[in-house]
Amino acid sequence: MDSSNELAYLAGVFDGEGSFGIWSRGKDKKKGFRSSIEMTDEDVIMKFLVYFKVGTIMYIKQREEHHKPTYRWKIDLENAVNVIRKMLPYLSKRRQAKFHETVNKNESR
Repeated sequence: MDSSNELAYLAGVFDGEGSFGIWSRGKDKKKGFRSSIEMTDEDVIMKFLVYFKVGTIMYIKQREEHHKPTYRWKIDLENAVNVIRKMLPYLSKRRQAKFHETVNKNESR
């Protein structure tokens, strides 16, 4: 898959399964922009790390007996903003608007 097709593919997966927003980085710490995607398909999650070359992947064990384990790719702060900006042209209009609203709100703090 060429680079632009892979970016479009990852953006499509993220559009359906990912999330972003402003989260606290811990007690008494400054809030910052964070993005993540979690799913049972480890190979798909690995594509995000390999393509963007930032973030961390966490293995999440079964939450309930009837659930499968999942994998989460997470990125914070400027790395997260930069990655979403790269995917932005391929994201739904709703996600694009939410991204701009969230980033503008965070920058005005």
